[in-house]
Amino acid sequence: MRRFLLPLICVMLGVLPAHAYDYPFKDPYAATVMGTLPEDELPLSSVRPPGFRDLNPLRDLGAVRVREILMHDRPVPELLWYDDALQYSTALQRRRAPLLFVIAGTGSSYDSANCRYLQQVFHRAGFHVVTLSSPTYPNFVVSTSSTQVPGFIPQDVADLYRCMNAIADEIGRDQIISVNLTGYSLGGTQAAFLAELDSREKRLGFRKILMINPAVNLMASAMRLDRLLADNVRDRADAAHKVAHLVEELSAAYKSSSEVNFGDDFLYSLGGRTFTETELKILIGVAFRVSLANMVFTSDVCTGAGYIAPRGHAVTREESLSSYMDAAVGVTFEDYVEEYLLPFLAFKDPSMTRERAIAACSLESIAAYLRKSSHIKVMTNRDDLILTKEDLSFLSATFGPRFKLYPIGGHCGNLRYRDNVAVMLDFFQK
Repeated sequence: MRRFLLPLICVMLGVLPAHAYDYPFKDPYAATVMGTLPEDELPLSSVRPPGFRDLNPLRDLGAVRVREILMHDRPVPELLWYDDALQYSTALQRRRAPLLFVIAGTGSSYDSANCRYLQQVFHRAGFHVVTLSSPTYPNFVVSTSSTQVPGFIPQDVADLYRCMNAIADEIGRDQIISVNLTGYSLGGTQAAFLAELDSREKRLGFRKILMINPAVNLMASAMRLDRLLADNVRDRADAAHKVAHLVEELSAAYKSSSEVNFGDDFLYSLGGRTFTETELKILIGVAFRVSLANMVFTSDVCTGAGYIAPRGHAVTREESLSSYMDAAVGVTFEDYVEEYLLPFLAFKDPSMTRERAIAACSLESIAAYLRKSSHIKVMTNRDDLILTKEDLSFLSATFGPRFKLYPIGGHCGNLRYRDNVAVMLDFFQK
């Protein structure tokens, strides 16, 4: 009887038995850093077999374009003049097609390695594809954030929704058959909140939504990532030293690489090295801390809050930024929330409490909506670094058969793995 019970449980929970899943990195920290090897990615020829039109070397010329759209009418600090407009990427079909929005993870841009890969796959599958930066990415903070203080999901999602509607108008609503959405990491969490928002606003009418490795509770998951650095250094000074050392190594790695972004690319660019488990934890923590530092510094310059740069001082392009960034990398996510985000939220709404703010950034706040939304699917890993057993239980109970749980993969490590991408394609093409 027990022999038949385990497969049944696996099917009920959407879990793949470990022996049937050949993703190579069994350690969650190694998986998070190393990602997916090129030979383990889904071949593009299996998305759409090459045809006669593929023989034309100019067929896709100009298909992928970096675009800009102005989302505000406020002055931009001199230091950040180049982020005045929202930057995003499109890969459009030559005819009417379904549209897929892709939202990047924490601190990552529209041009991150994962965004580029998903854009390539789904464009070949016949979709218009738009990739968007995370609301925690500096360009989004400057150009699109209505408060320029990111991290509060309801507000960040409202900003995403506003720019997505503007972009759909730019493409031309008559060129869009349906609107679909995916996001990974924080972008996956935001995708769920966007679905709930659109159920009330009804301006995009999402057909299908896929959440990839989402956080259940933003605050708790971010602090788990932050602790990977904090728990493996002596103090703030040691943390700053570790960050500086790894950023220096990163700069060397980029000399022979086309990857130039932090976030997931930060980890991917160093994937050829061998690390101990402690080094892997520090590396993941450093990547998160650098993304956080960029966000904090950008927000502070925009708002003039005096959190990093002195209040009343306009940072100029001629200044050295090293002292500001040294201060910013010493800020933990908990520091940011307690000292910067929560006071701002309380200033805007005196009734706002810490508990209310944290609850508003959790999927549990929209659980009733998610339970009944058959067009939303979630896929993640049993060993995802940002999730607890309680988080996995919540996802299973909330999504039921729409919950796909892989046995390994860390945090987004298997996002580009062939089995995972095949499931993504099957979901959106049905």
